Amino acid sequence: MKNIKKRSVTVISMILLTAILFSCFSAGAFAADSDSVIETIMTAGTTQAFSEEPVPEEDIQTILQAGLAAESAINQQPWFFVAVTDKDVMAELAASGGMPGGSGSKPGASQDRTMPSFPQGGDMPAAPQGGDMPSFPQGGDMPAAPQGGAPGGSFGGSAKASFGDSPLAIIVYMNENTSSPNPAFDCGLAVQNMYIAAASLGYGVKIVSSPTMTLNGANHDQICEKLGVDMSLTAVAVLLVGKEDNAVDAVSSATTRSDISEKTAIIK
Repeated sequence: MKNIKKRSVTVISMILLTAILFSCFSAGAFAADSDSVIETIMTAGTTQAFSEEPVPEEDIQTILQAGLAAESAINQQPWFFVAVTDKDVMAELAASGGMPGGSGSKPGASQDRTMPSFPQGGDMPAAPQGGDMPSFPQGGDMPAAPQGGAPGGSFGGSAKASFGDSPLAIIVYMNENTSSPNPAFDCGLAVQNMYIAAASLGYGVKIVSSPTMTLNGANHDQICEKLGVDMSLTAVAVLLVGKEDNAVDAVSSATTRSDISEKTAIIK
């Protein structure tokens, strides 16, 4: 009986020691991971040129799962993600409505889904002043982009990636018919989660909104049918994901940020 008790005490002691060591290791690993995530947030820029190296499905699943883990008001999860790796599908989508390249344009979802298509490049055209053709801003921030394959033109001597230029594009759709008080904000959180996850896995990422003008335009329903998306949903953003093309100037950080004292306040 004494031997049994001794063995029991020994086993329990070993279990407790293992648990303590595991907790210490986990705490250290968590701290290291936390530092890594913060570094990713602080240093990740916008990738402007991608290599042709495909993104493994395992990584795609991880990135999508990160989006699904985003915070959501009343847990409504008003999003739907479509991961596209087929270059032919990307080219078809880009050509379906003269999809503009680059970021900065406003999403063009209209209530009747009759958004007209716009030429490549530039921001949203200005309203025409009695003429037949809309006027475009001079020196717009996006030159005409080719349909997939190569980096989307040059900008300040550097590449400017657009839809079709990355091996993976994740289209984020929003469901406005939920109880969420702000579904667009929830989708924004999901986009940021996927951005951080992809960057943490070593991929370059670019978030663009201009493709939504085509995705929500005149061919909205046909595009939804092709992608297996409910026609009531609205595209709000696209993430371009892939390994950076090191042969060119592939990364641009955000423009100079304001000092923390200018944009924040701490109330003590």
